[in-house]
Amino acid sequence: MATATSELSRQRRVKPIHLVGIAIIVLAILLGYSGLRSAFRPYTTSISEAVSSGRSVQLAGFLGSTGAYDAHGDFTFDLQDQSGQLVKVTYAKPKPANFEQAVSVVAIGHYDAAQRTFLADDMLVKCPSKYQEQLDQASS
Repeated sequence: MATATSELSRQRRVKPIHLVGIAIIVLAILLGYSGLRSAFRPYTTSISEAVSSGRSVQLAGFLGSTGAYDAHGDFTFDLQDQSGQLVKVTYAKPKPANFEQAVSVVAIGHYDAAQRTFLADDMLVKCPSKYQEQLDQASS
């Protein structure tokens, strides 16, 4: 009976290599979750929601101004949401080539309360479709 009990306790003991394996799996899950959480940027069409979120978002809206370059060489323009609220957007890259034809813009970045501006890391410009002209002509 004593040998059966000692053999049973030997089988139930977790080996150190198994603990290391479990720790690596848990660490990989935590790092993966953290990476995905920081990469996830919610999409919003409300300026007040983007301002209050305090994190990086995709802010969609319409052009409120034609835009210009500021003293630092950053491209700035006003973005308007569906409710008519305006926010100044600062984009550190050159103005997109098709910016003037834009129907709507999605600015990807975060709101900086100190500068009172939306700092865009990236920008998507949505231009009218070539099919829109055909639809307009067909309806005339």
